[in-house]
Amino acid sequence: MRRAPGWKRLWWHSIRVGSRWLARDARSGWAAGRTGFARLLVPLDPWRYYELGRAADEPFFGRCLDVSSPKLLPSLLQAEGSGVWVCIDLFEDEIRAWRRVDPGLDLAVADATDLPFPDDSFDCCACLSVLEHVGKGRDANVLSEIWRVLAPGGFLVLTTDVAAAACDVFVDARIYGDASPESVDGVFFKHNYAHAELDALIEALPWTRETHEYAVQRRPGVERRFYAFAPWSYAVGPFLRVVCPGNFRISASPKLIEEAGSGVAYLRLRKPEKSG
Repeated sequence: MRRAPGWKRLWWHSIRVGSRWLARDARSGWAAGRTGFARLLVPLDPWRYYELGRAADEPFFGRCLDVSSPKLLPSLLQAEGSGVWVCIDLFEDEIRAWRRVDPGLDLAVADATDLPFPDDSFDCCACLSVLEHVGKGRDANVLSEIWRVLAPGGFLVLTTDVAAAACDVFVDARIYGDASPESVDGVFFKHNYAHAELDALIEALPWTRETHEYAVQRRPGVERRFYAFAPWSYAVGPFLRVVCPGNFRISASPKLIEEAGSGVAYLRLRKPEKSG
């Protein structure tokens, strides 16, 4: 029987885990309230309908590693029997909250640039919406560490922000705490990769590129208005499903990014089998 689209399964899974958390933690005052209520109020953020939904349809299997991605994806996949997941994040508060929301997940605080796992110890890996926040230089370390812990023949699903021209984005607040370096330009938030720059980063290791596509929003104003009016806009979070699943244009050509100015790259990269 054909499964529902990834975004739809994620949407309903978010409601399920949020509801279970709400009932289970009622007596303790709903610890991890921000994360738990988010699962009910905003099952998926606008971009997640593409990024997480696309990844949810990949053939994950065996022992899987999630490198600091939104934890809803491994929570769903493990519930569906698509792999046994180990999830890491740099931030202890995030790990502590998800231990309350989904007690079945194996969660640990770890740095993606120095993974605490043996070589060849995972069959699959997901790293979504992470690489752009690490910063140049350290991003190569993240990919090198994923390569090291991924078994030959295993694959990595990766997404990152891209733009017509490479640029760093700075903000006023330290959104990621000590992981947000400061400079004269402000606090580093993310790096938007030019497509050629991203290609060079990937090609530093002999990945087999099985999927490489680009996505842009048809109506970027949907996302802008949603965040501009937060937290009041969270009241309409469940209804984003009416607009967001069809709000993306997708192409294998980077010309899509050049035309739109910015978007997301989605890749599935396989580590080759050992020869001989």
